[in-house]
Amino acid sequence: MMVFFFGMLILVVAAIAVTYKTLTGYASFSAVSKILILLILTASWFSPMWLRWIRNGYEILNGTFYDIAYKLGYFMMGFVLILAMLLILRDVLWYVVYFISRIKALNPDNAHAINVANFITVLLALTASFYGVYEAHKSPDVRQINISDNRIKEKVKFVMASDFHINQSTPVWHIQKMIDIINKQNPDYILLVGDIVDDEPERTIEKFKMLEALRAKKIYISLGNHEYYHKPYAWMIEFNNLGFEVLHNTGEKIENTGVYVGGVPDVGSTSVNYDKALANSEDTYKILLSHAPTDFKDIDKTKFDIQLSGHTHGGQIFPFQYITKRANDGYLAGLYETDDADLFVSRGAGYWGPPMRILAEPDIAVLNLEPSK
Repeated sequence: MMVFFFGMLILVVAAIAVTYKTLTGYASFSAVSKILILLILTASWFSPMWLRWIRNGYEILNGTFYDIAYKLGYFMMGFVLILAMLLILRDVLWYVVYFISRIKALNPDNAHAINVANFITVLLALTASFYGVYEAHKSPDVRQINISDNRIKEKVKFVMASDFHINQSTPVWHIQKMIDIINKQNPDYILLVGDIVDDEPERTIEKFKMLEALRAKKIYISLGNHEYYHKPYAWMIEFNNLGFEVLHNTGEKIENTGVYVGGVPDVGSTSVNYDKALANSEDTYKILLSHAPTDFKDIDKTKFDIQLSGHTHGGQIFPFQYITKRANDGYLAGLYETDDADLFVSRGAGYWGPPMRILAEPDIAVLNLEPSK
């Protein structure tokens, strides 16, 4: 953990230095303006730290002020991240084009050209940031997955969703939108695959209780890594209080449908037991809930038929799709089929950190199961 922390610290400091130097190195900013730019960059990159400091140290500010600071801080964090990526990409392309063309007007040492390019890049970063906010808060795409199998005895509809990341600053209207889109599918059963909440129960309980409005015969949930960051056993109690079935290395047959649902907690947070989760599931079509897809390659896929996962957010902000896919054993989003079992990875219905998504639209999945004809 310490190695990861120092590695991230080095990357953040480097990003601040590169962005600051690029924006101010050849511009005629005053000393005060340069200091202000440096402070904005530093405060934006370190927004998670000073937001936690405010929340934990100043209870009186844990209301509207904190909600505004949270949204602004994480928006600025997303903005400076996008800005740094655009500046690096711009300079690489600029030097390549100038090296090939040798056009004097494109000389990267031209101060006027740099000033114009900086202005355009900042404008593009702001545009991309606001678009990312729009994409993150739009109605989730509804993915239809049709499954037929001779072990299934009657038609049954599941709606699978993940990664709401409800915290004390999540907009109420955004939670309601996710609830409405799920209920609109008229599911028989709802499957929630982790990271539904992302805060302590005492800070989030009122917004969490909005999930009582979900409508289905039964709602199953397996916990993700973010539940484990915030009092997981307290959250298990709260989910049970809402009538949700927490699948913690457990499972059960779904009435007389010939379908079995088992679930394990996040594989990186605690011990998992697939045998217990899938016990007494003989002669059924078996659905496994497991928050992260990273375990799919290594487990015995003859024991279940489809694994439902989330966690990746589909990369959330381009171009992090490539890093996220590599970090999750090559799985990013969508349906992956193998000879023994399938894997569906949701991009999630919410977001984490910066309130943005770029080329990673939110989604939920509808699983339509029916007997083989």
